[in-house]
Amino acid sequence: MGEERVHATHWWIVEGDSYLGAIDLRHYLNAFLLDVGGHIGYSIRPSFRRRGLATWALGAVLPRARALGLDRVLVTCDDDNIGSARSIERNGGVLEDVRTTDAGLKRRYWITL
Repeated sequence: MGEERVHATHWWIVEGDSYLGAIDLRHYLNAFLLDVGGHIGYSIRPSFRRRGLATWALGAVLPRARALGLDRVLVTCDDDNIGSARSIERNGGVLEDVRTTDAGLKRRYWITL
């Protein structure tokens, strides 16, 4: 597998027949993910935001990360994404830094599993 791609598990977040969002667990980090993307990424449809779905989904994926043998995971968000920052913090995220990346200003959090 090339350095630009990593093994990952992807889940849809659904309610009945409605697609609400998705969450990804990357099994390890390459240089880009260490700087920008982290182990876990998620997105929630705009019409379903502010309902706690991201917080719930992130919490649900953490045991899966532990089962892969990870002892901590990196989760990032845009610096101005207050909702995502709160979801990460509610799941034990500790801010390491805020840095300028090729994808803009990113908040980088570590969650110990």
